[in-house]
Amino acid sequence: MSLRVPRGAGLVVTGPEGCGRTTLVRALVGLVAPAGGRVETLGGNPLDPEHRRRIGFGPEGLPFPRVMRVSEALGLVAALRGVPRSEVVPTLERCGIATAVGRRIHALEPEEVRRLSLACALIGDPEGIVLDDPWEFPETVAALARALDRGATVLVASPDPGGFPALLGRTLTLIDGRRS
Repeated sequence: MSLRVPRGAGLVVTGPEGCGRTTLVRALVGLVAPAGGRVETLGGNPLDPEHRRRIGFGPEGLPFPRVMRVSEALGLVAALRGVPRSEVVPTLERCGIATAVGRRIHALEPEEVRRLSLACALIGDPEGIVLDDPWEFPETVAALARALDRGATVLVASPDPGGFPALLGRTLTLIDGRRS
């Protein structure tokens, strides 16, 4: 597959379960190497840790120990991306989850997990934002609109894109790992 999203533009990747959305997302953020070909994001290799700092990723599930507190999880992401810890609470506030700052991940409701995932993608205002199956909260829509306004590139992968195509402009449908 060949895919190009211009800087400052948005794209929604959709398709049925098992079509390859999450695999594509993981390759774009450097979590998996492609079996063939090459992946380039923001002009660089997403497998390079320095380059990966430029991309905010909001996974569908959270890859943190369940006993970790919300502030610790987002603080870890901030540290990995070179973002000051002072941005943790304001980012949680923007994502509507500041009230859970001291709670442990295992105690979060599904809605709060999605909001923490959004915060992980947004902290530090990265050049690229990739969200895997986000929920369409007002905070999500507002944050992505702000990101586009400041020139960030945004990709949302979801089996049910809801209102994201209207916000991001382009939609790509995958069927069995290929563009339809």
